[in-house]
Amino acid sequence: MTMHLVGIGGAGMSGLARVLHGRGIEVTGCDRTDGPVLDALRALGINCTAPHDQLHADAASELVISGAIPDDEPEVVRARRRGIPVRHRADALAAVLAAHRRRCVVTGAHGKTTTSAMLAVALDALGLEPSYVVGGDIRQLGGNAAAGNGDICVAEGDESDRSVTRLPADIAVILNVDLDHLDHYASVDEVVAELASWTSRLAADAVLVCGDGVDVPAPRVARFGVGPGEGFRALDVRDGPDGVRFRPSRGPAAVQLHVSGVHNAGNACAAALALEELGVPLGAGFAALATFRGAGRRYELVGERDGFRVVDDYAHHPAELAATLATARAREPEARLVVYFQPHMPWRTRQFAEAFADVLADADVVVLAETYVARGTPDPDASAAVIARHLATRAPALEVIFAPTYLQSVDALRAVARPGDLVLCCGAGPVDAVARALVAP
Repeated sequence: MTMHLVGIGGAGMSGLARVLHGRGIEVTGCDRTDGPVLDALRALGINCTAPHDQLHADAASELVISGAIPDDEPEVVRARRRGIPVRHRADALAAVLAAHRRRCVVTGAHGKTTTSAMLAVALDALGLEPSYVVGGDIRQLGGNAAAGNGDICVAEGDESDRSVTRLPADIAVILNVDLDHLDHYASVDEVVAELASWTSRLAADAVLVCGDGVDVPAPRVARFGVGPGEGFRALDVRDGPDGVRFRPSRGPAAVQLHVSGVHNAGNACAAALALEELGVPLGAGFAALATFRGAGRRYELVGERDGFRVVDDYAHHPAELAATLATARAREPEARLVVYFQPHMPWRTRQFAEAFADVLADADVVVLAETYVARGTPDPDASAAVIARHLATRAPALEVIFAPTYLQSVDALRAVARPGDLVLCCGAGPVDAVARALVAP
């Protein structure tokens, strides 16, 4: 049996490829462009090609596609004409989860990659040899996914396209609920209803670990949050250059993480509760979580050049951007903060242009790239220039540079960055290319 993954270079698809390959399944794949992700998969023995070609389908027993793959992709059209089964990535991931005795699925609008990565690292540190599929690179584990020898599988569930509802879980983690993916949801109520359709079908012995403001039915609920409130809490949170420190409402007297951000205190509490449900006492769980060094593109230090430091972050929603800027201020309070931001998708820019401006007004310098269009066509009414205009009103003294292309962005950042600055590159598009270009010789 050969499973061909169309769009194998994506974060979720590449992780699925690693796990399927690790389970002894023959995996091939293709994507629009070549690059480091495909190279890493090739190093494992997975045959990857670029660009797309309808002939890729001919040797496949089954095609696996993500929600980003349109129905008119050549491989998909040919496979359906030839009667070759075409499955959504979530269905293939569900099969991976079903093969394990204990399944933990982490979802939510913000923080699911970091929290699922925390769990993978902690379980590995505890010697439990988990399988995991995470949407970001976990460098200390060597990648974003692995087929472990244990009976536990941790998976990041995607609520954005509703596919999380296809995943089986004994421990379902919903970190938060927010309106982000307006191409699939019209309101927060729709997001809640979709998640409720998932949790209401959990087995009678399953547990829902959920953050403040999450209100969906489940057989059993364990709540967490930051500050006073219901359930398991991170109290007395202090964020600083060495990471975030807090006092759990039960368990060890104090927890020190190597990652920064008040939000990560909450993520760690969610992970600790999930570990507790897996039989790990809180003290041992937090000790294992303290070994976590971060996930790729989540406040990732890229390097330093000419005296300024460059950090890459995936933040692409106003709440995420605000958390990232707060983390930067806590880690380097004396630094001048230069924020490079590329909004992701026209509909998100239209919806949140003013909110983005409100957050970016707290920077010292802002460089804006043109809105990234992952699929569909550009919309002139959803240009990043709209955010620049809102900033001109909110913070008229703030230096704001509109640099539409990546090359223009690199030139603009090099022109404004000074020794001692922190340059924060944010966005869900390939803004990491700009971050790495900034520190290149």
